Amino acid sequence: MTAASLRLGDDLFPRNAAERDAFLTASGHLPRETCPEGFVGHSAIWARDRDLLVGQAALVVLTDDLMRPRLIPRGAAPDLPVAMIDALAVRAEYRETGLEERMVRHLIRDVWGSEEALVYVGASRAPTWASTWTATAPVAEVLG
Repeated sequence: MTAASLRLGDDLFPRNAAERDAFLTASGHLPRETCPEGFVGHSAIWARDRDLLVGQAALVVLTDDLMRPRLIPRGAAPDLPVAMIDALAVRAEYRETGLEERMVRHLIRDVWGSEEALVYVGASRAPTWASTWTATAPVAEVLG
């Protein structure tokens, strides 16, 4: 495995259900076909190392106006976009490559560019600003 052989793209999706299920098992995730309540799918990205599916992530956006006041910070614009990185999964042997972060950055950059949004990330669903993802260097570059 080398960083040079890793490719990210929305066209690298699983070729069939068997490949998807094998990947989810290898990454330690259970199959799930639904978005979190109140969100709808927006974008997805997959990663491959040559022909091996090694990562996936989806960006889902908030559509439930009843949940909005509970998810955005006080004082934020009422129409602030809210999203969540969902179905983030990487094969165990690729976790130290920074692949998860690369996929998250790719999704956020492609959707918002320099616009602001609140994005919940990771298993803890930590709230982050989209601008932080675009204004800071990747963790591996900073912390080595």
